[in-house]
Amino acid sequence: MNREHVLQVLNTIYEKIFNEGQADLYPGFVSGPYIQHNPLFPDGLDDILGYIKQAGRIPCEVKRIAIDGDLAFVHVRYLEWAGQETAGVDIFRFDANGKIVEHWDVLQPVPKTANNANTMF
Repeated sequence: MNREHVLQVLNTIYEKIFNEGQADLYPGFVSGPYIQHNPLFPDGLDDILGYIKQAGRIPCEVKRIAIDGDLAFVHVRYLEWAGQETAGVDIFRFDANGKIVEHWDVLQPVPKTANNANTMF
């Protein structure tokens, strides 16, 4: 897997698809069968693509990316996810052709106060 290609795909997902609302770009980065681990979505591209299109823009800031073999981990600050600021980690598995074939995510609302001075980002 080409690291530069993966970084380019991830940059496009977060900048063009999420921040700018260009959902129609997403299918070009995915290969089937697309395995989805978020329990709100079935496997396949149709439902997740429908959600991204319906949402329009999903404003976010990528805080860090780690790549390990065929997996890419993205720590994201979603500025407004379901009406609130949310910390997220997306995990993508890429095939040998550089296409996304599997996705996991973990999402946590950012609380108004914390018991420490650290941020979630």
